[in-house]
Amino acid sequence: MPTTTTTIADSQGTTFTFNSVDFVAKNVKVKKARATIDVTPLSAAAGSTRVLQAAPLVDGDVITCEYFGTTAPARGTSAAISCSTLSISGNAFCEDFELTAQVGELISGTASFKMTG
Repeated sequence: MPTTTTTIADSQGTTFTFNSVDFVAKNVKVKKARATIDVTPLSAAAGSTRVLQAAPLVDGDVITCEYFGTTAPARGTSAAISCSTLSISGNAFCEDFELTAQVGELISGTASFKMTG
């Protein structure tokens, strides 16, 4: 029986844009999570497992991007965000960013974005 190999996609050529500004990305991460609420009653026995239920409101995905350069993403307003490689498209808030200058290295930045509804 012939063996079928699975081709794993690479990330070369990935681009990242926020608020019409292109970033020279080192990496882009997408974190998807679902908030939960602890609904365990006080009648639960010690040592038992908590009872959780999905929160009634959903948080947007969190996007983290490491990039080369000194560009500071716009903060405080919702703006368009995109990365076709990871199917990111929509609007997001830039929650924070930081720049790092290090001996023998290029200046780089890290920014976190939260997708909005």
